[in-house]
Amino acid sequence: MTSRTETPPPDAVIYVDTEAIHPVVGGVWHHTRLTRVPEPGEAITMLCGVSATAEFVQSSARDAHGPPHTCWGCDLIYRREHGIDIWPGHPGLGGRPVPHPRDAGPLRRRRGQ
Repeated sequence: MTSRTETPPPDAVIYVDTEAIHPVVGGVWHHTRLTRVPEPGEAITMLCGVSATAEFVQSSARDAHGPPHTCWGCDLIYRREHGIDIWPGHPGLGGRPVPHPRDAGPLRRRRGQ
């Protein structure tokens, strides 16, 4: 009798679109020019120049910190690079920085006002 060996199951390949990766640093989501998925702990630089190390967590963990806010510097660079319209009041165009809604303090408008 010959012994029968079982064939191991195939690898489950997970394809990641690097353009869909938006690192969140300090509650602000950014754009990058990744050519591959970074390794955990690897330094990455955002379009706006902010650098941080890559860390991977489940997307459900994001809910504990509230929704991330847009980095307007990254957004402006991304729009320019991809030929997307930039409206005249875009916060990344310079002048006085526009605070994120969570940082606006008493000037923040409340629902219904």
